[in-house]
Amino acid sequence: MSNHHFISYSRIEANDFALKLCDDLKAGPPTMRAWIDVREIKPGRDWDEEISEAIKTCETFLFVMTPDSVRANSQCKNEWASALKYKKAVIPILWHPDAETPFRLGSRQHIDFTDNYDSALARLRQHLQSLNSPAGILEMLRDRLADAERDLPRAANATERARIEADLNELRRQITEQQWIVEHPEEAARRVEKSIANALERERQPAQPVSGITRTKFINPPPGLTPSYFQNRHSETGLIGDFVKNEAQRVLTIVGRGGIGKTAVICRLLKSLERGHLPEDGGPLSVDGIVYLSATGSRRVNLPNFFSDVCELLPDEPAEKLDTLFRDPNVSTDAKVEALLAAFPQSRVIVLLDNFEDVVNPETLGIADGELAEALPALLKAPHHGVKVILTTRIAPRDLALIEPGRQMRLNLDEGLPSPFAENILRAMDADGKVGLKSASDALLDTSRQRTRGYPRALEALFAILSADRDTSLEELLADTARMLPDNVVRDLVGEAFSRLDPAAQRVMQALAIYGRPVTPAAVDYLLQPFLAGVNSAPVLGRLVNMQFARKESGRYYLHPVDLAYALARIDRGNEFDHRFEPVPLTQFALLHRAADYFQKTRSPRETWKKLDDLAPQLAEFDLRYAAHDFDTAATVVLEIDFDYLLLWGHFRLMAGLHERLRGKLDDRDLEQSSIGNLGTAYYQLGRVREAINCYERALFLARKAGNRQSEGIWLNWLANCYANLGQTRRALEFYEQALTIARDIGDRSGEGRHLGNLANCYSALGQTSRAIDFYDQALAIARDIGDRSSEGRHLGNLANRYSDLGQTSRTIDFYEQALAIARDIGDRSGEGYWLHNLADIFADEGQHRRAVEYASDALAISGEIQAPRLGSYAGGSLARAHLLAGQLADARTAAEAARLRDAPENNFYIFALGGVIALRLGDPSAAKQILAAAVTEASGMLQANSENYEALDSKALALCGLALCEEAGRAADAIESYRAARKINCDPGIVKRILQHFDALAVLDRGNTLAGVRTAAAGDV
Repeated sequence: MSNHHFISYSRIEANDFALKLCDDLKAGPPTMRAWIDVREIKPGRDWDEEISEAIKTCETFLFVMTPDSVRANSQCKNEWASALKYKKAVIPILWHPDAETPFRLGSRQHIDFTDNYDSALARLRQHLQSLNSPAGILEMLRDRLADAERDLPRAANATERARIEADLNELRRQITEQQWIVEHPEEAARRVEKSIANALERERQPAQPVSGITRTKFINPPPGLTPSYFQNRHSETGLIGDFVKNEAQRVLTIVGRGGIGKTAVICRLLKSLERGHLPEDGGPLSVDGIVYLSATGSRRVNLPNFFSDVCELLPDEPAEKLDTLFRDPNVSTDAKVEALLAAFPQSRVIVLLDNFEDVVNPETLGIADGELAEALPALLKAPHHGVKVILTTRIAPRDLALIEPGRQMRLNLDEGLPSPFAENILRAMDADGKVGLKSASDALLDTSRQRTRGYPRALEALFAILSADRDTSLEELLADTARMLPDNVVRDLVGEAFSRLDPAAQRVMQALAIYGRPVTPAAVDYLLQPFLAGVNSAPVLGRLVNMQFARKESGRYYLHPVDLAYALARIDRGNEFDHRFEPVPLTQFALLHRAADYFQKTRSPRETWKKLDDLAPQLAEFDLRYAAHDFDTAATVVLEIDFDYLLLWGHFRLMAGLHERLRGKLDDRDLEQSSIGNLGTAYYQLGRVREAINCYERALFLARKAGNRQSEGIWLNWLANCYANLGQTRRALEFYEQALTIARDIGDRSGEGRHLGNLANCYSALGQTSRAIDFYDQALAIARDIGDRSSEGRHLGNLANRYSDLGQTSRTIDFYEQALAIARDIGDRSGEGYWLHNLADIFADEGQHRRAVEYASDALAISGEIQAPRLGSYAGGSLARAHLLAGQLADARTAAEAARLRDAPENNFYIFALGGVIALRLGDPSAAKQILAAAVTEASGMLQANSENYEALDSKALALCGLALCEEAGRAADAIESYRAARKINCDPGIVKRILQHFDALAVLDRGNTLAGVRTAAAGDV
């Protein structure tokens, strides 16, 4: 139990009174938490530790004064002295008239229970309720000031006097501020409101690009500015330096417990490298760039940040091209990473991923972030490049260590700093000598090193305790730490340091813990506004930084992970509905809701959302709503950004991850329908089609249950897309037809046109060209009727494809040119590229090879410009075919090889078959055999999904013909079988003409009549 009222009493003289007081406080009204040892300490628990913890976590300390409890050697004295040390509000309660208030508590007004119990209880209740008011806070500050003023003349030495004087100055500043708040409550409230409003307005402003600024080689602030007092780690620093110099090694993993100094040692080295040399006279070493990312900092560890920040090291043009590539949904993570790395062939670039344990699954030890789980192996496997990654983590990712182990290095930080470096750090932190470390004896500092095990964060916590508590000497502190277990020393010292902070500083640290990310003082003020009237956290945050409690980065403050965990644990969890109460209780759930509200208010205008960074407030709000178990509101947050932004920008894994967290947690069925359906769309884009089908089926069930016909049509359409993707064309037809019926029933003209076009695609895939044309005509009419130019162009192009199949060349060219004109008019570069490549095929069919090469080259250039590998595959195939038919074999081979690198699964079988034919024509049977075998494999894979894929059957047959000419004559019979199967599905004249062109280009090599009868089968002749 925390935030309770601790009752200290003499069991000899006040047992019954203390129990009655405890019961009455709990009974209310209002109900108050009271802690008494005989009720709270369970059998078998350590009595002293339980009492100590209860005092640390109490809100107030109620000292029942009787003759026994006020004795100099009473246990109660140890308890109230501890309460003063932890800056608790100590309230003397007079139960026995002969008890005298202890000297150190003399400035505090007692509550007299010797006369009228009920009246005294009422006064006590009123006093306890007032303590968190501005006047109550002022009273506690004055009590502490009186304590300090009483102690100043009794200071034992100059060091102690300096500590008391520093405390007095700070208390006087706080009292002046608090006095003003008490006297001017309305003005204080307006001041806070205005400060927060101004800060929110600044947060909402989009970052303005600054012109004329030279690019820096060092991206983002380091996650931890290494203090000047940091020392040693010579051997570790040398090993890291060796890693940076070793061109063969690419990933360094620094593993160690929290607080051991992983971030400090690497940031120290990297900051030195920014100046062009290794630390500690390690010699010159230049780097071309350093990128800092941290799971606890403002720039989080994920692939989008990794990619965009590394791109910052490049000139504008290649950086923009890579950014376009990253957004392309058709490009795999491997391909994106390889393209990025290829931009740094000889450079030396270091990327720090700090606190990497946040993206490691502690149970499986695998990387939980799917994109990083693909990106880091790709970095290890890629051809030579100059990018190195350094991970600092408490948990080493096991799977990553198994990939290219020769290119990795692991550095374990198991030990703290040895002597004299730990002692030197303690002295250096106490620069002004106020806490007694600078002048402490070697023996005391040696004991300090041993107790802290030399862990840097434990050393800082030791300094923080002495900074926060002027009443504790180093000797006393070391005596207290003697009972701490070595393995828990960092956590325990951090907890002890936190407990000695004043209440306001504790609240500020807890606010930082709730946010869990770097935030401004205004964010802290907003969170604490209902609990601290006139709150002004900026000076408190400054003190916390100086006392080694908080970190600062670009005007924002955050906590070390160990401090964060402890500060959070000191807030009652509460319940999920706390934010609905008035007044709002100070619980984790209530604070999480309010922190989420803050980020909701910091959103920039929608028109400024251009990249993932612009959605940082929404992503932070989602995390906080989720942590608060407000899953429905979290769903509304992600649904606002997923389809039109995350999906559009290619952040499919992020979109999927957000919706996966909500799965099975939503109460609102409409939200569940949208969330599970959009999860399916993310899966679909990721190629996880079977999982997408499961999601769409659930969304469809919910839509039908709710009677939402429009949504029903949407999910039917997506299900059809999935089955079409799997090659199950007839099943896709069923779903498209159902969606079309719904669109017509509800008057959804746009949906009707979309479904008609999809049905046409299915009939085309089945070889039913005339039926496909009929549906395209209907879809085209609707697009023109509703003014949908994009769909109009798409339907015109598809009509051109079908007329091409029928061999109606002039009509085909006319439709393609109309589609091309629309694409150019509306700026659809992708559509422009596709219609250019299709026109190239038509001109190649007609023997206009020069024109075909020109159009295919233009399409290929567009694919590179917009980083569209699928378009590049098709355009490259068109260019290769045009060169082949023109007899330009070397150019044909170059184009085919380039197209093969684009890796478009639905076109790979054709590109491989075409490349094999070209290799044979060039007299390279060894290469041809390998490429043709790959074509057969690719085509067979597609046919497993859809046995009616006549394009795959034709490409497989062509590849089998090529293998037959490579001394595998038996393959000719297989080719005949494959061609016959294709012609049963589609024997349109344009298709047959093109198939025969490919066959004839290969058959010129058939001097032994190996392919006898194959052409007849390819032509569809019986």
